[in-house]
Amino acid sequence: MIKGVGIDIASVEEMRTSIEDQHDFLHEVFTEEEVAAVAIRPNAYECFAARFAAKEAFMKAIGSGWTSEIDYLDIAVQSDGASIPTIELSQRAEVYCMRLRPFSIRMSISHTAAYACAVVILDE
Repeated sequence: MIKGVGIDIASVEEMRTSIEDQHDFLHEVFTEEEVAAVAIRPNAYECFAARFAAKEAFMKAIGSGWTSEIDYLDIAVQSDGASIPTIELSQRAEVYCMRLRPFSIRMSISHTAAYACAVVILDE
């Protein structure tokens, strides 16, 4: 049974601008592990945009959007570029999502030089 669906698209250029122009943007949106994993990639801005889209899609799937109860740092996207990407939730996000339990997270992300998109489905 599907409990939630979210989709998002992000502009790679807008992500690049945000990262370069806003001093704390990276550390307000991405965990230290995400920054370390993506910064070494040749297409880092595309990967950051894809992770951003995935975080937005997850928040849409749980029906919250960005709130004081759950924000970008509570959601970490793990991907090595070769295997299926996954979402890891902070303890705070786990507690917030208890109302939807049990659920599994299914996600697909994709990106080009211009755009990144993500779809998240929560199901039993």
